[in-house]
Amino acid sequence: MNKTAALVDSSFEKSYTPIMRRYNLTVTLLAIIALVFSCAVLEAQHTPTEFRHQFESEVAESVEPAGTVEPVVTTKTAEFDPSSITPEVYEETKHDIFRFIDNLNSIIKDKRYSVWMQYLDTEYYQYINSPDYLRGISKAKILTSRKIVLSDAYDYFIHVVVPSRSNDKVDDIEFLSENRVKAINIYNGRRVILYDLEKTQSGWKIVMPNSMR
Repeated sequence: MNKTAALVDSSFEKSYTPIMRRYNLTVTLLAIIALVFSCAVLEAQHTPTEFRHQFESEVAESVEPAGTVEPVVTTKTAEFDPSSITPEVYEETKHDIFRFIDNLNSIIKDKRYSVWMQYLDTEYYQYINSPDYLRGISKAKILTSRKIVLSDAYDYFIHVVVPSRSNDKVDDIEFLSENRVKAINIYNGRRVILYDLEKTQSGWKIVMPNSMR
C-alpha cells in the first residue's frame, strides 16, 4: 500500500512540477508586460510640449518659469533699435540659435545635468536653485500628483526640464540688444518664449528673462 502511494505521489509530482513551472513563468511574463505597458502609458500621457504648457499654466500664479507665454513686442529704445539689425545678422543669429537649441535638446534628452548647467547664466542658475522659486514650482499639479517636491536645481532639471524641454523648436527670434535675443516657438498660433539668450565670450547662455527680475 505504501509502495503504491509512493508511486502515485511520484507520478503526481512529475506531472505537477512542469505545470507549476509554466504557471509561474506565465505569471512572471504577464507582470513584466503589465509593467512595461503601464510605463508606456505614463510616458505617453504628455509629450514634452504638452508637459511644458500644462506645467507653465499650473504655476503661472505663483512664479513665472522660462518658456511662458507673454506678449512679444519689439520696441525701439534709446539704447537699442531692433531695426538696426541687418537681414544678414538676423539670419546668421537665427541659425546659431537653431544649433544651440538642437544641442541643448540632445543634452536634456540624455539627462546630462552637468553639461546643461554650463548653458546657464550664473544669475539664472541661482534663481532656479533658490528655495522660493522651487517652492512655487513644486505647487504645480503635474508635480504634486506624483508627490514630487523640488529641493534643488538638479530636481528641477530631472522633473521639469527633462520631460518638458527635450524637443523645443525655434520658429523665430527677437533681438533685445545686439547680443541678446528671445527664442520664439509658435504654438497654436501664439508666440511662446522658449528662452532668453545672451551671447558671451564662451557662447550663448540662457539668461534671466526681464519678467523674472
